Amino acid sequence: MKVKLIDVDNRLSIKYDQINGIHNWGDDNCYPQLISSLASRSVTAKQCIKINASNIYGKGFNFTQNVKDKSNLIVNKKELNINQLLDVCSKEFAKQNNVFLHLNYNALFQIISVDLIISERVRIGEADSTGYSGKFVVYDNWDKKKNKKIDKKDFVLIDRFNPKPEIIEKQVESAGGWNKYKGQILHLSTDYNEIYSSSDLDAAIIPSYNEHGIDKFLYNGIENGFIGVKFIHTKPFDDEDEAREFEDCIKKGMGGENAATVFLIESKLNSDILKDEIYVQNIDSNIDDARYIHTERSAAEKIRKSFDIHSILIDDSDNSIFGQSGALLKEAKITQWEKKESIRNKISDAFQLIFSKFHLPINPSNDWTITPIIKIEKTASNESNINTI
Repeated sequence: MKVKLIDVDNRLSIKYDQINGIHNWGDDNCYPQLISSLASRSVTAKQCIKINASNIYGKGFNFTQNVKDKSNLIVNKKELNINQLLDVCSKEFAKQNNVFLHLNYNALFQIISVDLIISERVRIGEADSTGYSGKFVVYDNWDKKKNKKIDKKDFVLIDRFNPKPEIIEKQVESAGGWNKYKGQILHLSTDYNEIYSSSDLDAAIIPSYNEHGIDKFLYNGIENGFIGVKFIHTKPFDDEDEAREFEDCIKKGMGGENAATVFLIESKLNSDILKDEIYVQNIDSNIDDARYIHTERSAAEKIRKSFDIHSILIDDSDNSIFGQSGALLKEAKITQWEKKESIRNKISDAFQLIFSKFHLPINPSNDWTITPIIKIEKTASNESNINTI
């Protein structure tokens, strides 16, 4: 994994790039790529994102629970239904704290498709004197992995979300007609005071890199080191057949599916003493797992805290499983669900706004409540009776 670790104070630097007409996302304009890379390689970060995404998605929208035929809830050309769109949005929010929804319209100014564009591909365009950016730039090579330079001719400019027919009409005219119109993007964020929100992983970028680095180091030590290696020194054999016969005998005696690696060395040994005629040398590895246990645990703890997740929900040690009460586990689950309420509200409000203008009646009830993964019942004494559903 090649990751550029930027100085802590500069990695989320937002600067306007006049050449490309965008607001750079991070000092090297690859902050979302960095987050995505670490999130896929850090075991703890990956688990934290999964937990938070689950607490955003819940069990999907309430109105879909009794709908058997989900084909009437398709929302885009990928044939994702409304709950599947919620699912991808939940995962993107949990990882990046930003969601970019791409909307396409028909000539009646109705929304005909809604899809997610991953954060790695979207950058916010030039702002006017009031700070308003009316364009997004979508491109698939900000990290220059496909080509060594940014090619502006491959930029796709998409207008910011505004469902007013007169606005859409002007955008269509500016694009050169409906066949050239690219639609609009609605940007959801956890912090609307910032151009881009920082990821929950931001505070634990270094620990995430360390966690992956330790695993990689230990793997390289096992794969490329000298664990289980033996050197056997013998006097020169008379011919190749004699040497091959000796090697076959050694292999038969190795056992353990030939777990060890043996190097046969023919040396000029001249002695009547048997132990001097055949000498076996063990090469021991200098890898000591205990040296890295503290660093690994410290990294995992910092990552967990950066995602604001209770330790009981993520620590799968025997002490965590059997040493904690069921009531505490349930309380931790309900607390985690409540922590994501603001994000669920952002998504629900956005979906209500978007699909009220959809060309098909996806949700006639207009109730965009998300079904919780847990159930809370209030007793007369105002105490919570928590049940896992």
